Amino acid sequence: MRVLVQRRWPVSAIITAAAVVIVVAGCGSGPAAGPAPSEVPADLLMSPDQLPAGFTPAQLSVADLVAANRGPIESARSAAFAPPECRPTADADLNPQLTAANSAVLAARSDAGSLVELVSTVRRDIDADIRVTTGRCATTTTVIGSGNLRGARIVTRYTEVPNPDSGDSESSVQQSSAMRSTVTTTLTDGAVSTQIGFAGYAIVAVPGAAPVTVQLTVGGEATPATKPPSGATQPMTDAEFAAALGEAISAAAR
Repeated sequence: MRVLVQRRWPVSAIITAAAVVIVVAGCGSGPAAGPAPSEVPADLLMSPDQLPAGFTPAQLSVADLVAANRGPIESARSAAFAPPECRPTADADLNPQLTAANSAVLAARSDAGSLVELVSTVRRDIDADIRVTTGRCATTTTVIGSGNLRGARIVTRYTEVPNPDSGDSESSVQQSSAMRSTVTTTLTDGAVSTQIGFAGYAIVAVPGAAPVTVQLTVGGEATPATKPPSGATQPMTDAEFAAALGEAISAAAR
């Protein structure tokens, strides 16, 4: 059997809730009375020339990202997680709060996958991300309870990525986490699809303003669901992702 998996954007849930689907994804130097909030996050995104090699900008709005996240988050509510304490919560808490007034996104594509950077004045619960991707939760099993993937069994293995080198901005990072995930989905007929992705999160201090959430997700291409399975390819190396996250942090802290 061969099931083609449609290519989509890597939503912000690519790591903590990647096991739910086979997809995947004021100016900092100004005073508090400066630019309106809607202008702040966009000024803190990476510039196109800071994107990793091979990635070119693509169109994606905050509304698009919120809508793309909604499906995986809803699927997670009815899914069974093992260990049960590894059920993700950070994306479900963050997603409804994101608007064009408090957040901005940068999207890009390459031959190997898709990238999304989000900068927001809404604070992400990075403690929750760390809790559900490390220790007992470094390997999780999810069984989908609803939708067209009902009954699918998904095993996600998380590997910590080295801390990014943010240069002079390193002292601005209040908290961070970066993970690579390998997601293996077994459908009810035994066909298997695999996908490798990255997600990095940071709370970054911005001069003259409140801290912002910076998150970067990179999703590789999912293999077609086949029997026997085929191996997935990483969209970039761990070091390249750490460097890209470092660029995103530096851009926000400038």
